[in-house]
This record gives sequence, C-alpha cells and structure tokens, in this order.
Amino acid sequence: MDPAAPTQPKPTQAQRINRAFGPVVAGLIIDFVDLATFGPMGMYLGLPIGACAGYWMGRALGLERKVALLCACAAGIYCMMPGTEMIPIATVVGALARYRESAPKPDAAAPEPRTRS
Repeated sequence: MDPAAPTQPKPTQAQRINRAFGPVVAGLIIDFVDLATFGPMGMYLGLPIGACAGYWMGRALGLERKVALLCACAAGIYCMMPGTEMIPIATVVGALARYRESAPKPDAAAPEPRTRS
C-alpha cells in the first residue's frame, strides 16, 4: 500500500444502511406509491410522487444527477401507468442493482495467450 495515497473516510452507519437497503427500500416505496395511486388517482398523483421516489432511488444507487432524473421520469411514468399495481418491478430492479454491484470484478489485465513461434 502506498503511504502517500489518500485514505478513504470511513462511512457512517447511516451511509452504510442507505447503501445496503436504500435501493430496495426505494423500490418498495415506488411499488407502494404505484399501488396507492391505483385507478384514476394514479393519472394525477403517480407522476410527481413516483418521480420523487425514483430520484431518491437513483441517488441511493450512486447514480449521477442526470441519470437519477431519468430514473425519476421512469418511476413517475411507471406509477402513472394502469395495470402495474401488482407487479413489484421497482423492488426487483433495486435488488438486482445491488446484486450486480456485488459481483466479482474481472481482472484489469488478463494475460495474453501464448503462441508458438
């Protein structure tokens, strides 16, 4: 380890909890908002409430602001759409994002195959 390299600050307990559960909880919230905005009410309240939850989910996933705004638009439209109330898509997306993030990273420099001369 290089002694001149800057050390990362230790995350707080709240940051660790948000990192672990934030996307799943945000997905649950989006799905509950979708369920709560069932019927004609969803056409009016689904977009703004779902967009707020979608932005939070994007930020909890560590996405940049512009990408989080795209998540907000998608969540708002998802909560506004009829027929999605009983499908927990947002919860599954949050869980899959954390699962995918925990996958082992491939080595940066893979050895080249040897050839006979």
